[in-house]
Amino acid sequence: MRRRHLTRLAPLLLVAVLAACTSEPTEEPGTETSAPAEQDAAATDGSGSNGWLCEDVSPQSLRALAGGELTEPREVMVADDETRWVCEAYDGQTPLVRVSVVVGEEGRETARSLVEATEGMAPGPEYLGESYLSPTVGVGLTLCGAQGSGSREPYSLTAEVLVDREDDLREPLRSTLTSIAQKLDQGVGCSPKQAREEAPEQTVTP
Repeated sequence: MRRRHLTRLAPLLLVAVLAACTSEPTEEPGTETSAPAEQDAAATDGSGSNGWLCEDVSPQSLRALAGGELTEPREVMVADDETRWVCEAYDGQTPLVRVSVVVGEEGRETARSLVEATEGMAPGPEYLGESYLSPTVGVGLTLCGAQGSGSREPYSLTAEVLVDREDDLREPLRSTLTSIAQKLDQGVGCSPKQAREEAPEQTVTP
């Protein structure tokens, strides 16, 4: 995983990201979740070291998304600023997945709208907070420490399959969101439990 993409994040989060990039994350965080940030600058191409793309999409997840070995893995950083982080992984010109983290209430409402608009959504793991998974979309909504204060603010994590596949891709989506959540919690401290407790009553239909 590489360092250069998350340079616009808050200092505490950046420290955690750089530390986490030295080794592959374990599968499940304890009780923590969060979200990085992004920027509306021009997209830039790149390729991750050690086979990882977009900092958090593992080689195993990439193969599952592509349906086999990749011939030309690369990534495009779509946004990276103080409130949003969006990255897309490709195999050559074929888009595979978009991962994003958005800080703030507007991002949380947008993520909830995505949940409502996606067929096959079901509740996801509790360690991702208010979370949902479908065969093509994963969403994790959590609350993390606001910089310079003792309060918490919404962090919205999403992973969306971009390739046209009929497979159930919940597992690579869950794994990717887990990796992001781990690093966020290390950096800013998150409370998935509080996010679940504050979530509105919502029904998702498998």
